[in-house]
Amino acid sequence: MDKDAIEQMRQKVAQMSPDELKSAVASILGGGLADLVDARHTPPLPTVPDAPAVPCALTVRTDIDETSPPVWRRLVLRGDLTLDRVHEVIQTAFGWADSHLHRFWPGPDKQLWRGPYFLTRYDVDEGEEGILEVDVRLDQVLRDPGDRLFYTYDFGDDWTHTMRLESVDPLADTAPPAVCTAGRRAGPLEDSGGPPGHNELVAAHRTDPSLAGLEDYLRDWVPAGWDPAEFDAEEVTRQLSVVGLAPEEVLASLAGDEGVDWPVSLEGLLGLAPPAVTTQLAQLCARARTEHEAELTAEDLTAITKPYRYLVELAGDDGIPLTGAGWMKPSHVEQIYRELEFDAEWIGKGNREDQTMPIAQLRAMCQQLGLLRKHKERLLQTRLARSLSSDDDYLTAIASRLLHDKHPYQRATLALFAMFTAATGKAVSDHVDPVAELLTACGLRTGPHGVDRRDVLENVRPLWCTLRSATGRTFRDRDDPLPGDHRAVALARAALWPHPPTTS
Repeated sequence: MDKDAIEQMRQKVAQMSPDELKSAVASILGGGLADLVDARHTPPLPTVPDAPAVPCALTVRTDIDETSPPVWRRLVLRGDLTLDRVHEVIQTAFGWADSHLHRFWPGPDKQLWRGPYFLTRYDVDEGEEGILEVDVRLDQVLRDPGDRLFYTYDFGDDWTHTMRLESVDPLADTAPPAVCTAGRRAGPLEDSGGPPGHNELVAAHRTDPSLAGLEDYLRDWVPAGWDPAEFDAEEVTRQLSVVGLAPEEVLASLAGDEGVDWPVSLEGLLGLAPPAVTTQLAQLCARARTEHEAELTAEDLTAITKPYRYLVELAGDDGIPLTGAGWMKPSHVEQIYRELEFDAEWIGKGNREDQTMPIAQLRAMCQQLGLLRKHKERLLQTRLARSLSSDDDYLTAIASRLLHDKHPYQRATLALFAMFTAATGKAVSDHVDPVAELLTACGLRTGPHGVDRRDVLENVRPLWCTLRSATGRTFRDRDDPLPGDHRAVALARAALWPHPPTTS
């Protein structure tokens, strides 16, 4: 039985009256377990007074129960927000991914799983009857200071939030839906095991921020640079400003004089990204466009395109002969190794392609970019390769195909890596972690905790090697800034926003 079915059964048991429970136990003992799972339970209906004639501004302190140290936000909310919008506000304020079920429970008493609650669309689809959260305003359930409303997110981890009304004030006509005025600590990590799991992680971080004492799989799962004490009320308010907007509306709201130049290769994420993530992506776009100078000289163009031109020209009219196993013959491998000076970054004789990674990667990239093709035990020039005559031609061809993939989410993965390269000025493997985090925040999964960084690394490795090669770095170099790093920035930008390269 899967986790959702067990959780559904647990909820139904908690909601049963003594007579219903007795009947269910008798049914189980008689072999009728399915009757319990299929039984429909109608919760007691919440009492919902009429909405005030004039909406007010409600100052609400929201705490995540049982977190230690406490995690909380003070929010000034429009009283006319419906609870489905309040759900979006809470998700954004604490950095949740909205990837699990949720539920609102009216106060003043805390009666989770046994008292009345407001229905979500999911509850209705499951056949339940009652009052929908979309039909209830916040000022109908929080009216006087001290009133409480409870919100549970993720029925497995059970993150319960207590919302307590602190004050009721006049509402300006232009007031935004939500503003964060105070708070403490970052929201818990998604799927971290509820408050007990979160508290253990926080305690481990307090003892050693490197989390060296954790098991490897758990340490690898925690996002790079995670700081549970991090909190910025202004940043939360900025993210709240786009709650409820469609991705296109978020981009429009962020557009300044120059607007947001959204790469085509990222369009696959537009329909998935929550507003806060769309904001992050838009800011990353702006940084990738403007953060670092990347004007290319003629020498830069030659340095970037030389390996590809060399292999294409080596193929000539007759192609490069291959062995029966499909590798380039040793004499050609040794020639490439020597002429392109791969001995600066690789140890070995450089006469076997399968044992000389830089050459194997260059050959694979030439085929992926459509410059060479394999035919009858030879590597031949393609029609595209025969049409290229200058470094400008080569750079345009390489850049225009660097992020190609038939799968939209794979294209987005490549595009994100290119954006971090352009935004930071370096093509380094460390970009894998924020790429995995953004993809996970968009609801994508390659493992139980979201998108695994190892999957991202495997997917972006050819792109990373190509960008790194453009800088003139070897794999022995550290990631300190080098004079050639602007080449990787220029190539990444040209791949994201195709245009003829600018040379000086």
